[in-house]
Amino acid sequence: MLKSLELFGFKSFADRTLFEFDKGVTCVVGPNGSGKSNVVDGIKWILGDQSPKSLRGKDMLDVIFNGAAGRKPSPFAEATLTFDNSQGLLPIESSEVQIGRRLYQSGDSEYLLNRNVVRLKDIRNLFMGTGAGTAAYSIIEQGRVDQILQANPTTRRLVFEEAAGISKFKSRRVESERRLERVEQNLVRLRDIVATVESQLHATRSQAGKATKYRELSVELEELWTGMAADDFRFFQEKLRLQEASVSEVDLALQNLQSAIGKVEARKRDTESELSQIEDQFLGLQRQMAAVRETIAGLDSTARHQSTREGELSHDLDRLRKQQTQLLLRLDAARTELQVSDERIVHLERDFEASRSEVEQREQQFTALQEQITQRRVDAARRREELNKITQRRSASQERLSVLNSQIAAAQQQEEEAQTRLEESDRALQAAAAERQQRAQILAEAEAAALDAQAKLDQMRADRETLTGQRSETDKRLNELRERRSAAAARLAVLEELEQRQEGIAIGVRDIVRRAESSHYPPWNSVLGLVRDLIDVPLEWAPVIEVALGDRAQLIAVTQLDPLLDYLNRGPAPIEGRVGFVSLQSDGMAIWNGGQDSAEVVDATFPDADFSAFPGVISRADRVVSGLSRAEGLIERILGDTWIVDSLDHARNLLKQAPAKCRVVTLQGELLSSEGRLFLGTVPHESSIVSRKSELRQLRNEIHQMDRGIESIQERRHLLRESLSGHDHQLEEATAHVRTLTLRVTECTAHLTGQKRDASRLEKAYTEQLQIVEQLQLRRAELDGQLQSLHDDLSNCDLEQQQLQGAMSADEQELSEIESLLRNAQNITRQEQLELAKHEERLRALKEAQARLTKEQQVREQQTRDVSVRLQETQRSKQQTQLQILQSRNESALAFLQVEKLSSQLRDRAVHRDRLRRLRGELSSEEEELHKQRRQLGDARHAAEIEVRDVRHQLKGLADRIQEEYQTTLEDLVSRGVSAYGQYLQQRELELASEEAATDSGPLTYEELRPDLETQVDKLRRRIKALGHVNTEALESLEELEVRYETLSSQLQDLEEAKLALDSIISRINIESERIFLETFETIRVHFVELFRKLFGGGDADIILEDPEDVLECGLDIVARPPGKELRSISLLSGGEKTMTAVALLFAMFRSKPSPYCVLDEVDAALDEANVDRYATVLKEFVSMTQFVVITHRKRTMTAANTLYGVTMEQAGVSKRMSVRFEEVGEHGEIRSRSAA
Repeated sequence: MLKSLELFGFKSFADRTLFEFDKGVTCVVGPNGSGKSNVVDGIKWILGDQSPKSLRGKDMLDVIFNGAAGRKPSPFAEATLTFDNSQGLLPIESSEVQIGRRLYQSGDSEYLLNRNVVRLKDIRNLFMGTGAGTAAYSIIEQGRVDQILQANPTTRRLVFEEAAGISKFKSRRVESERRLERVEQNLVRLRDIVATVESQLHATRSQAGKATKYRELSVELEELWTGMAADDFRFFQEKLRLQEASVSEVDLALQNLQSAIGKVEARKRDTESELSQIEDQFLGLQRQMAAVRETIAGLDSTARHQSTREGELSHDLDRLRKQQTQLLLRLDAARTELQVSDERIVHLERDFEASRSEVEQREQQFTALQEQITQRRVDAARRREELNKITQRRSASQERLSVLNSQIAAAQQQEEEAQTRLEESDRALQAAAAERQQRAQILAEAEAAALDAQAKLDQMRADRETLTGQRSETDKRLNELRERRSAAAARLAVLEELEQRQEGIAIGVRDIVRRAESSHYPPWNSVLGLVRDLIDVPLEWAPVIEVALGDRAQLIAVTQLDPLLDYLNRGPAPIEGRVGFVSLQSDGMAIWNGGQDSAEVVDATFPDADFSAFPGVISRADRVVSGLSRAEGLIERILGDTWIVDSLDHARNLLKQAPAKCRVVTLQGELLSSEGRLFLGTVPHESSIVSRKSELRQLRNEIHQMDRGIESIQERRHLLRESLSGHDHQLEEATAHVRTLTLRVTECTAHLTGQKRDASRLEKAYTEQLQIVEQLQLRRAELDGQLQSLHDDLSNCDLEQQQLQGAMSADEQELSEIESLLRNAQNITRQEQLELAKHEERLRALKEAQARLTKEQQVREQQTRDVSVRLQETQRSKQQTQLQILQSRNESALAFLQVEKLSSQLRDRAVHRDRLRRLRGELSSEEEELHKQRRQLGDARHAAEIEVRDVRHQLKGLADRIQEEYQTTLEDLVSRGVSAYGQYLQQRELELASEEAATDSGPLTYEELRPDLETQVDKLRRRIKALGHVNTEALESLEELEVRYETLSSQLQDLEEAKLALDSIISRINIESERIFLETFETIRVHFVELFRKLFGGGDADIILEDPEDVLECGLDIVARPPGKELRSISLLSGGEKTMTAVALLFAMFRSKPSPYCVLDEVDAALDEANVDRYATVLKEFVSMTQFVVITHRKRTMTAANTLYGVTMEQAGVSKRMSVRFEEVGEHGEIRSRSAA
């Protein structure tokens, strides 16, 4: 329920104003224009009303107090509404809830919930479904009544929805429908995206195959080109080393020459240094002689100046002695005058202290008289105040006496009316009990049928959910299989393309196979095929077997070698490259080199040794593969000498104990042979012909199995779709049947609930009426006691008034006498204060004269001391001058002796200087010759440096190109051992191992081999260029697209499931909303008929659904027949009849679902007196279930009030709350006498 409303700066409430609401009815009264309806606007504004028109303004800023005469506009408007939530009506864990709203002049606004800033949506959600929001029936204005009555049927049903509490369900349904619409839009977009991605996926798979070929050729080109670059780097480094060695030799010669130059330069520097010292000594002696002569002249000048200074100091001494005598005489005179002034000041200070003591005594007497007067005045004011209070209390008691007489008469009348209503409640209670028993039996039968139908419906829904889950799982498995098949098909296409081009198979081998396929004559009719085509290698063993076979994978199997050898002996065959053959007979293997007319036959038998028990041995190579029946024994002949081990250490140990012709391959791809050969590294992708064949075989098997799986799942999916379709049809029929039974139960429940509520209401009304009768009797006794107490209070007031008036007369006489004494004391005090001021002025003048004399004495004493100091300083200066004269004369004699000594030294230094100058010329000639030789060597070194720079420039260009193309450095390539020339040497070593070394003419040098390497590089570049435009990112894009396709497919399935879930939610909301609405509608309908008859004293009325088949959307119409009239639409009723009909409808809603409070703003304005009485009577009946705040100016309505507030404007434009009594309110709401609250 409402506890209080606080307004500040809101509309006409400029000051902070508090309205407190108790249980029952609170009336707010006041004349027109006083601002009482602003209380209702404040409540609506707090609860989130966004319409300035609804708040009777043009703009929302109009709610801020705009100023008045002498009052500034308010900077903001604030309103706070406090609720008692002890019963948990509002969905918040707080026993007291404060809702506030602020609006600033800037337009900024904020909502507050328990003093915390929240959103408007939070406020609306808090009140949704409680019947207490702004759009509900808890706030009824005069215009709101007309709106409910004159609204179209569809708009009118909104009030019923709020009463039924389904507005929150409807809001959720609307939100769910919006989400469903967004989901459907997203489904359309996502299906388009999935289709686009799927198309891109197919296109990218074909591009990925081309990119694979491009990558293989690029890797081969990179290996060859970086190998050449590393070899070039080594070649240039060696050339650079030789050039730098040449530069070093020239540098050594230059160093020797430079050493000789340094020695000459050192001798020259020594000579020049000695010469410089002699010249410096010569110049120094000259400067010393000049300085001595200057000293002699200075000493003579100083002696003359000191003599003149001695005379001046003697004159200053005489002058200072005379000045000292005069200052001493003046100082004695000043001391005498200062002593006389001190004696006069002491005499005046004694007189001043005596006068001041007398003045202070007079002031104390004056202060005591003033305090007496003040106390007498305070006592008089207190008695006057007490007299006024007694007078006011007597007036209030007289007014209260008049009110009590009126209240006693009203209480007697109310007691009689309550007794009559008590008897009527008892009769209605008995009739309701019989009808309730009949309704309960009908409801039990309807509920049993509805429960049975609902159980069947739930089982059908569970079955459908199971089928839906199975279909989703089937779709998921189907999508996974399709994605796996697409990936496998793309890989298969790439491998088949490589297989079709026979990548990795030697050209000569291809030629032999083509001849065998096209010829039926010897020796080609004995060809069975390549070894790798005649064996079946599991994919997991393919990399190991690839290494184990090596070149043997390209051996051509024949039934016997004799026909082939006979053919070759007849003449050379035009076969390119080297081709090997293996016979299924025990006559060995043949290796034929194109361009030769003979073949080499190699023994193909291997030792029969078993190493299975050795540590680390996994198996013999021929035992992990299988062969075709037409090539029986081939596998053992090819791989019988090869063992598979788990590590390189175990391979080494095995070879130490194995016989000749044994090979060991590790799982990591290393191959060791008993002949001391070791092969490392991985097999190039294009050369992995065995792994490719195994992967092709496995991919074809997997795709075949996936195709069968897809067909099976599609059949299963078709069966599930048909089953779901049948379940949906049965589910719709069952849902319709349940809805019909639910409506029937709802109707029965609504009738029974209405009967139970009526019975409860009647029982409660009977109890309340009984309590009212008892309360009225107690109230009468209480009023009689108050009446006697008022008579006693009036007698006491008269006696106290007489006593206070006598005491006030005595106080006034005593006050007059004290004021006369105070005036006399003031005159005497002013005269004494004047004399004291004169003494003080004389004393101040004497003290100023004394201070001046003291200062003059201090100045004379300081002058005397200054003269004495100056006299002493002048005497000391005269003595020092005399000593300086004697010293200057001695120094002049010594200087003449030093001049003679310096002249002799100058002559000796001049002879030594001439000898050193001749030696310096000889050394300069020798130095010039050495410099000429150094320049010749420098030119030779410069030529060598140019050669070095050229080599370094070539190296830098090579390094930049490698860095630009492959993002690596030449040093890194060399450190990794990359070398095209090295590969050439390894290949040549392998060829020599299988041929006669005697015919070898030696390897080519790198410079001789480099043109062939450049030719191979150009060939690879042309093959890459022939591929055309290649999407190098296709492989990465393929993986990204596959991941994206899988993700989007999952999202598509999620959206489809979300759509089904939202459809189910909307269906459940509709069923529940329909049930609740029908229950509430029937309840309101019953109460409306009853209340209409009570308000009109008879007649009939009804609420009709326009379309009972569409309960959630159809409009509502109201028909009414007042007593003595025909049944008609409410639009044809008179103004008073419309209002009474609307009141009956609103109170029917309250009875069906009571709102915690109700605000009625001048709803009774259009009613005549008789109808106002009926309105007030009904209002009292609902006080027990709802708290009412009524804005009115009708006195008959005020009789139902438990609390009465008045609103008035003492100042134009500013509303003020007043506490008023019933008898102070006029017929039109004006307040005749007021006391400020």
